[in-house]
Amino acid sequence: MDITHPSIAYIEILKQLGISQAIHNVQTKLDVLIVDGEPVPTTLNNQEFDNSYVCSPYTAYISYAEDELQLIKSHSQRRLFWVAIRIAEKLLKLAKINQTLSINNWLVSTNLPPKWSTETIPTLTNKLIHSYPIHSFNIRSLNWHSNAELMQALQDNGWLLIPARQVYLFDNQDRQWWQRSHTKRDQRFLQKTHLTLLEPDEHQQADFADIAECFKMLFIEKHSHFNPQFSADYLYEMHKMGFIQFYSFRNPEDQKIIASIGLFTQQEIITTPIVGYDTNQPKELGLYRLLMAVLLKETYESGKMMNLSSGAGGFKRARGGQPIIEYTAFYTKHLSCSRTLIMQGFAKLLNKFGPKVLEDNQI
Repeated sequence: MDITHPSIAYIEILKQLGISQAIHNVQTKLDVLIVDGEPVPTTLNNQEFDNSYVCSPYTAYISYAEDELQLIKSHSQRRLFWVAIRIAEKLLKLAKINQTLSINNWLVSTNLPPKWSTETIPTLTNKLIHSYPIHSFNIRSLNWHSNAELMQALQDNGWLLIPARQVYLFDNQDRQWWQRSHTKRDQRFLQKTHLTLLEPDEHQQADFADIAECFKMLFIEKHSHFNPQFSADYLYEMHKMGFIQFYSFRNPEDQKIIASIGLFTQQEIITTPIVGYDTNQPKELGLYRLLMAVLLKETYESGKMMNLSSGAGGFKRARGGQPIIEYTAFYTKHLSCSRTLIMQGFAKLLNKFGPKVLEDNQI
């Protein structure tokens, strides 16, 4: 096996650091799976209900969903979903939803799958059933714009597609988003800032303590502790290996990094698993705007598509982001009748009500 392949190198970094030292709230068993002749990282779990959502479907659909109830605008709808979560909580534990193998799992918010051939899916499914007879299988980060053929092939082979969240795409085949008034204002704002912009190759190892703290302040303390809690050592290794390209803003007064964004490109699509800033800084600095301005500039100049994940829907729409529902695919047909039926019922309910709730509330 090619030890220089990105998937193998990535797994080696995590094993060398120790998974819980690299990402503090992740417990999982790491491995590599060959799909279409190429290795992809996998994570294997059994329960671990306190895990980050990046390897815990229970956390994604129950714990994290509970944290996001405040984003639902209608009080009656919010109350209804609180009750639904309480019921689903018990059923999904009964279905052993966390007893699962996550395929192509890079332990970040968006895992973009390779362009697997549709003929691969039945062979892969049978191989997994033989190797993991008591585990479900899941593939995250699927949407009908980027993964239509794969999603159809999965459905044709008995996989369930379950809505997960709404993400925002910036497609460079149609560059109208670059002409948006908000986008242009952000670029002018970027030109005027007194903060020092660091390019990827200008970062030093000591900077990553600040970067990790910025991410923690925004995504862990302000949003949810179920987001992956990356360590400074892990972020530095991702930078050193060239997996993630960091752009940061340094305060010239004390030389501290007070905002940073990390770009992770997979399948010629840019994603942003790391976004953070010092939430104690004055709002006039516009740190989030600056980070998004850098990101949109890099996206435009690269000519690549960008998947800007979920959240801050109004901000992303104003800059031309196209909302689309993202799905997680599950395979459970080889499991017990009760586990299979619960997951089928859960998928049916979420496909009926989930997309509208996600769209209406820009979650």
